Amino acid sequence: MAESFDRRTLLRRTAAAGVVLTVGGLFVSREVLNGDGDGSTEFGLLDERSPSVGSPVPDFVLPSFSGEPVRSEDFRGKTLVLNFWASWCPPCRAEMPDLQELWVERQERDDLVVLAVDFLAEDTIDAASGFVDEFELTFPVVTDTSDGDVAERYGVRGLPATFFIDRGGILRQISLGPVFGNLLPDGVAAADAAA
Repeated sequence: MAESFDRRTLLRRTAAAGVVLTVGGLFVSREVLNGDGDGSTEFGLLDERSPSVGSPVPDFVLPSFSGEPVRSEDFRGKTLVLNFWASWCPPCRAEMPDLQELWVERQERDDLVVLAVDFLAEDTIDAASGFVDEFELTFPVVTDTSDGDVAERYGVRGLPATFFIDRGGILRQISLGPVFGNLLPDGVAAADAAA
């Protein structure tokens, strides 16, 4: 009788442990998949700030083409050239080689990042991916999958739009339109000088 009691107790405790582990596993999975836990994969804006020259920019997380989250705040400590574009935009096509050249020139110093944000609300993944391949872009490229919320918060009304952000996350200069002529080097110099 004592032996059967010990077996029953062991079986009950094992079943209870199994239920606890299952419920715990479901909770953790729900938190991670829904972006409610620390391993958040929810995309979009991370704060309520609005950008203005001399102030901190809003932080965001957006997906790369492979679906990996890219957080703007991960580039703190480097000058950030944040460019909003779309594959159908002729001025975007015209300025991309200059952005790629800047990225290549500064890679050895590892003190600058070009981050290109495709305005997906008016583009398609296939067209944007083809654009990246066509121009052989090697800098980070993400898509604004938040229905354009990130572009809207940054005040993007037309494409392209480029924001020059210093190493501390402070907006130093804005170029609404293509960064032709001295606009790109001047914007980078303004962000670099503020460091």
